[in-house]
Amino acid sequence: MKRIYIIIIMAAVVAVFFLYLSDSRKSIFTERLGDMTLTRYETGEVAAQQISNMYGLKDIPLAKGYFAVYSGKKGIMRIWVAEATDHSAANDAFSAMNSMLGGSTGHEGHEYSGDVGQIDSHKGHGDAGTMNGTIPVKLDIMEFVKPDVYMMRTNNEYNYYYFKMDYKMGRVFWIIFDSADTGYQLSIVKQAVVDI
Repeated sequence: MKRIYIIIIMAAVVAVFFLYLSDSRKSIFTERLGDMTLTRYETGEVAAQQISNMYGLKDIPLAKGYFAVYSGKKGIMRIWVAEATDHSAANDAFSAMNSMLGGSTGHEGHEYSGDVGQIDSHKGHGDAGTMNGTIPVKLDIMEFVKPDVYMMRTNNEYNYYYFKMDYKMGRVFWIIFDSADTGYQLSIVKQAVVDI
C-alpha cells in the first residue's frame, strides 16, 4: 500500500514539474489571446536574432528577447518583444524609434481620427524613417493613459507597437497581423497590452 502512495506522489511531482516547465517556457506569453492560440514561441538567442533584424526594434538595448506566433480563425499574429533591463534606456530608445518611424510625439494635432484602421497620410516628420511612405498613427484604444499604442500599415500588413515599463525594466512590443479586419486586430491588441 505504501508503494502505491509513493508512486502516486512521485507521479504528481513529475506532472507538476512538467507543467511548470511548459508554463515557464512560454515565458511572458499567454496560451490564448481572444480566439487566437499560441502556436510557436522563442526566447533567448533565437528571439534576439529575429529582433536584431527588425527595422524598428534593432536599436532597442536588448537584455532579453521574445517572439511568438498566434493563430486564429481570421489569420496569424506575430509578436516580438525587446526587453531592456534599464527602463530609462528603453524609454529613450522607444522614443527615438517612434520618431524615426515618423510617429507622433504628443505635440502634433494629427492624432488618431477615431475611424478604426484609418491612416493619417501627412508627412509630419519627413519620409526618411517611414516604411513605404506610411507613418504610425497613435490609437485611442485603451481606457488607460499608458501605454500609447501606435499602428501603421506597410506591405499589406498591420503593425502595432507600444512600450511598457515598470521600475526596473522596459519592454517594446511589435505586433504584425496578416488579417485585414482592423476591428478584430484591435480587440487582440487590447488583450495583448493587458495580458502580456
